[in-house]
Formats: sequence, structure tokens, C-alpha cells
Amino acid sequence: MNDFYRDYDVPQDLKFKTADILRMGGLECSARLSPKYFAQVFTAPNKITEVTAELSFSVADKNILVRGRVWGKREVQCARCLKMTSQDFDEEFVETYSTKSEIIDIMLLVEQTLALTEEIRFLCKPDCKGLCPVCGQDLNAAQCGCKPERLSPFAELKGKFK
Repeated sequence: MNDFYRDYDVPQDLKFKTADILRMGGLECSARLSPKYFAQVFTAPNKITEVTAELSFSVADKNILVRGRVWGKREVQCARCLKMTSQDFDEEFVETYSTKSEIIDIMLLVEQTLALTEEIRFLCKPDCKGLCPVCGQDLNAAQCGCKPERLSPFAELKGKFK
């Protein structure tokens, strides 16, 4: 890997000219990317706040192999207590591109990789107590004294069948 070209001005849109990569015989680079490129990746209010991409392009006869790593920070809302919290992410990807294409667009690959990091339910901590269903008090901060009703999913059917 020592023969890779390292002094390269990385385009912020991550669109690389295939001819440049072929001419250099490969490329290793990294770039800090603007979070604005990823504003639509997560559902609101979750958002990406910092993104760095590290890329390695390897040239073969008919293909260019791209190995990438994307890491940074995201702001996510806890599914139980609704507080926003910061989380780190770190993901890797591998993709092959034809040497016949003019442009190698890595941005779509980075967006897809980031989209796959979004969990169905984020939790601020594994033992988050959430909110009181009666008064809305954050149960992580203090107990409220409410006695939530414990309804069975079959409570509506009670008395309907004799």
C-alpha cells in the first residue's frame, strides 16, 4: 500500500474522476464532510453532526476496489424519555467500480452506509425509565407518585362474553 498516492485534494461531494485514480495507481485519502450533505439521512429530530470519511482506492485490471470508513457523531432522540443525546458511529464499506466509468461517486455509498446505522429505537441508556404515562414526568430525574393504570390488552372484552 505504500505506492498509493496520498497528496490529493478530496472533492467535498466525493465524486472522483476515474482517470485520476488510474493515473495515480490508487489513492488513500480522508476528508471531513459537511453534515448538510446528510440532512435527509435520518428521520427528524435525529441528525448527523460530524462526518469523516477515509477512503482507499485499489486499481485492478478492469475494476477499482474502494474500501471506506465513515465515522462521526449524531444527535438522536431517546425513544423512552425523548431527550436528545449524542452518539458516536463508525462504519465500514467495500464497493467495486468499473475502470470504464468516468466518475466514481462515493457520496451515495456513504449516505447508504449512514442510513443503515439508524436504529429503530435509540435509547439514551439501556435502563432508561422513560416518561410517566399519566403526567409526563421524566422518571430518570424523579419519581412522580402517579399510579399508572395497568390495562390488559383484553380489558375491552371483559363482560362482553358470557
